[in-house]
Amino acid sequence: MAEQETPLIPTPSQQSPLSFLILLIIVALLGLAFFFGLKFRNTTSSITPTPTPEITIEPTREITPETIPSPTSTPNEKITSPTEEENLLKEAIYKKTGLSEGEASVTISKNTGKFATGGIKEYEAVGGAYWLAVKTDEGWLGVYDGQSQPECEQINLYNFPKDMVPECLDENGEVIKR
Repeated sequence: MAEQETPLIPTPSQQSPLSFLILLIIVALLGLAFFFGLKFRNTTSSITPTPTPEITIEPTREITPETIPSPTSTPNEKITSPTEEENLLKEAIYKKTGLSEGEASVTISKNTGKFATGGIKEYEAVGGAYWLAVKTDEGWLGVYDGQSQPECEQINLYNFPKDMVPECLDENGEVIKR
């Protein structure tokens, strides 16, 4: 009769539960050792953090649009903020066109402080128009609104800059380069 060879790896029926338990404990101990080794290694680092430099901020006078005098203001003139100035300008355009904020949108393209131009579009309309305004002693005044050229008489009365209004209509309705 031939002898039976014993396999190198025992079958599950040949392994004892005790050897499985020992293997499990060894793996768990190795895992704990690895975990604690990393934990203590990171907490005992020899790198010291660089202290953050202390910054001292000195109080200064707050600069707001209200504290900056405008170039066109006089000592007795009330200085308005850019938002207030924009609202006053838009009010002048609504007054000129006879429309309200609920009926149209006014945009400002250019404002030099003395002269301004922009667009107006009715919410229910397909197209829009442009407008011109001037700042007088009484405040902003809408001078022109429409889709064609303004009349030269309107523009010359307030001496609008040529780069803002390069052309106008003469008394015969002809386009004149300024």
